[in-house]
Amino acid sequence: MYEMIEDHFIDIINYIIIAIEVVGVGVLVVYAVRAFFAVFKNTYKCKHLLSTGITTALSFLLGGEVLKTIVAPDWNDIGMTCAILLMRAAVTLLLHWEHQHEEPED
Repeated sequence: MYEMIEDHFIDIINYIIIAIEVVGVGVLVVYAVRAFFAVFKNTYKCKHLLSTGITTALSFLLGGEVLKTIVAPDWNDIGMTCAILLMRAAVTLLLHWEHQHEEPED
C-alpha cells in the first residue's frame, strides 16, 4: 500500500517538474522573441528584455531542479542535481547583478 502511494507521489512530482520546466522554456522563448523585435528599435531594451527573460526562465528551471531532489533515488542523482542547481543559481545571480549595474545607453 505504501509503495503504491509513493509511486503515485513520484509520478505527480515528475509531472509537476515537467510543467515547471515547460513554463521556464516558454518564458525564455517569449522574451527572446520580444528581444528580437526590440533589437530593431532600441538595443538597450533588447539587452534588458533578454536578461530579464533568462533570469525569469532560470528561476523556473531552478524550481524544477529543487523538486528533482525529492524524487532522486540515490546519492549520485542528488549530487548531479545539486551541481546543476548551483550552476543555474550562479548564472541567475550573475545576470541579476549585471541587470542591476548596467547603464542605459544613449
